Amino acid sequence: MHDNAAALRIRDLSLRYVDEGTPLGAGEQGRLGPGAWRGSVQVEYRFEGYDESAARLETGVVFAPTSDGIRIAAFGGSDERAPLWLVDRLSVVRTPQTLLAVAGRPPGRYAGLVTRAVGQVRRVLPKWQGPLVVEVPHTRGQLEAAVQSQPGEYDNIAAVTTTADGSLAPEAPVRVFVNPDVFGKLKRVGAQVVMTHESTHVATRATFTSMPTWLLEGFADFVALDAAKVPVTTAAGQILARIRKDGLPRRLPTSQDLDPTANGLGATYEEAWLACRFLAREYGADRLVRFYRTVGDGSSTEESFRQQLGTTQQAFVAQWRADLARLAGVAR
Repeated sequence: MHDNAAALRIRDLSLRYVDEGTPLGAGEQGRLGPGAWRGSVQVEYRFEGYDESAARLETGVVFAPTSDGIRIAAFGGSDERAPLWLVDRLSVVRTPQTLLAVAGRPPGRYAGLVTRAVGQVRRVLPKWQGPLVVEVPHTRGQLEAAVQSQPGEYDNIAAVTTTADGSLAPEAPVRVFVNPDVFGKLKRVGAQVVMTHESTHVATRATFTSMPTWLLEGFADFVALDAAKVPVTTAAGQILARIRKDGLPRRLPTSQDLDPTANGLGATYEEAWLACRFLAREYGADRLVRFYRTVGDGSSTEESFRQQLGTTQQAFVAQWRADLARLAGVAR
């Protein structure tokens, strides 16, 4: 904890005991003694140079009595959120724009992926200067504790962008959390696409934005895949195969369609991307950015289609379906 705090330049650190937490398991109790217990502790901290405000959360802390008093034996291990810097030794890489923290291993390829992601996002959003903070847990369990998710919720997700403390307060620090089990299987291009996708969410403050999920995720994929220069037939292979089998979609993907636990999630992400790709091809990337920002600022998609693109959502969907039919080689 001390070494991580120094490497991350943690400031405004506060730990306050709140209450007794969940009981210790038999193994922990036997190892630490009958007097050990878990408490719930409120933690506040920020990463100097990257977080404008402190993260505020409650986490589990295991206490054990000794001849010299009470010592902290462990952090985490309960149903509460557990910041990565409290539970494992980190390798830290920083630049003026980025901060990377990798648990339990050297930074490896992650440093390059993070740096390139910032450059790729700025090609579409040139005013964004960062910062970008990326945390890479060593295990899936550490990921689930860091974002306080249910077991298995992110089994099919390579990375997720959310606040460090789970709040939606506008000033809350934002992180990209990597799922090591999924991300580790990605090859170079796929890994860069994921990192740039998540960095786009950071750049557009997507965590705090209310908009249709197809636009939120499709726009992030547009930025990432446009930079990757992957052929559309390759990048959209899953959705084109689904169209050839089941026919064209009748509507844009919903938030339920794009839920992390939904079936066929990869194909549906490609579907959302192709909607944004088509919008950019028909109206230009700059107007796609304006459309995205208008919806993010609170306008309805229907109103934004009229004001920014001079069309309706219904007409756009019809044109998009025709484009999908052309790409898949099927009749409308």
